[in-house]
Amino acid sequence: MTPLTLTKVIGDQLDTVTPAPPRSGPIVIATLSCSQPDTAVCRVTGSVDLVTAPVLAASLIEAVHDDRPHLIIDLSPVTLLDSTGLHAVLDALDFYDIEGHLAIVIDSRSDAITRPEISELSEIVDIHHDLASAMRACARASVSPGGRHRAQVVA
Repeated sequence: MTPLTLTKVIGDQLDTVTPAPPRSGPIVIATLSCSQPDTAVCRVTGSVDLVTAPVLAASLIEAVHDDRPHLIIDLSPVTLLDSTGLHAVLDALDFYDIEGHLAIVIDSRSDAITRPEISELSEIVDIHHDLASAMRACARASVSPGGRHRAQVVA
């Protein structure tokens, strides 16, 4: 596994999960920001696969447990998005029973993910094609015990 250093998210400052110099293999970089009081945004670059999934999941879990129940995972800049790795991240988030809304931003023009994979993901999470749309969804979402998938939207 690629070792990473993680800094805690504070206020609306940007913090970056920065990998140590790679020995070999894939790297994931997660940049966390908080532009809405109850929402953490994680912009992911690099590769999301079974090797990087545990590190990415750990940083996402820490972000939502810092009084920010809603989470946006921006995958639009990733270079490799392996569906088994992404599902491992989602499974890890499920284990911690996150109560807020989860939105994933995906660039549908990217070669990193196929349309069938996007369709499959949209069955279990809220998919957006731009960050602004995901931010609006989180702003409207309620916090409800019992899971984060497609949190109920209040008018």
